[in-house]
Amino acid sequence: MVATFVAGWWAVPIVAAVYAAITTQQRSSALVSAISAMLGWGALLAITASRGPVGTLAVELGGVLQIRPMGVYAITIAFPGLLAISAAVVSRALMSLVSARS
Repeated sequence: MVATFVAGWWAVPIVAAVYAAITTQQRSSALVSAISAMLGWGALLAITASRGPVGTLAVELGGVLQIRPMGVYAITIAFPGLLAISAAVVSRALMSLVSARS
C-alpha cells in the first residue's frame, strides 16, 4: 500500500515480482501478492472515499462504461490483483528458468 501511495500503480507489479522472486519456494506467493495488492488498493480506495466524492465519480464513470457503480469498485479492486498475480507468475517463471540454467 505504501509503495502504491508513493510510486503509483507501477509499484504493484514491481513489488509483486520482487516478492515472487524472493519467495520462489513458496507455492502461493503469486496468490499472496494478488490478495495483498487488492487489500492495499482497497484500503487506499477507502481512504480516498473518506476525503472526496468517490460515489459521484463511480456513478459518472459507470455511466461512461455502461456498468453499475459497484462494477467500477469491483474493477478498481480487481486491477491491482491482476497486475500483481501476472507479475508474480512471470517473475517466478523467470527465476525458475534462471535456476534451471545454473
